[in-house]
Amino acid sequence: MVPPALPALLALALAVQVPPGKEEMILSHIPGKLGPVAFSHGRHASVYRMPDGAAIRCKDCHHTLAANEPGEPFPDMRCTLCHVRLGDPEKEYGGKKARTLATLKPDGAIDIRSVLFHDQCRGCHLKIKTETLNLATCKVCHPGGLKADAIHGRYDAR
Repeated sequence: MVPPALPALLALALAVQVPPGKEEMILSHIPGKLGPVAFSHGRHASVYRMPDGAAIRCKDCHHTLAANEPGEPFPDMRCTLCHVRLGDPEKEYGGKKARTLATLKPDGAIDIRSVLFHDQCRGCHLKIKTETLNLATCKVCHPGGLKADAIHGRYDAR
């Protein structure tokens, strides 16, 4: 008989390694009334799965990697190395534009539709089957949920 903890330990042993200190991260690059997002880098790399059930590889999120995994020593793979902060002009790398983390509306409010994390993170979460785990709600990442004034008003107001 296999001890109940053994499969979980084996999964962790076989999982992609996350650089030390990056297991749990707070994403706070985009100001707003929804606040920063707590991101479990460690669980995404070792426990969570892609919508098709495959393991999440580093390249699934860190799209500029040449291989599925970065190798050691770990390169700096922060989003902000290529994607500039709110309000800054886009950068270009290798003939391609790297979108900004978010853009502003003419009135100075953050355009919620332009938030880069929404494309990357929410785009994948929406593909998860709701009968497996409902990741299609804003509360998955934003514990306070999404209120109407965040969409129709000043997303960036406090």
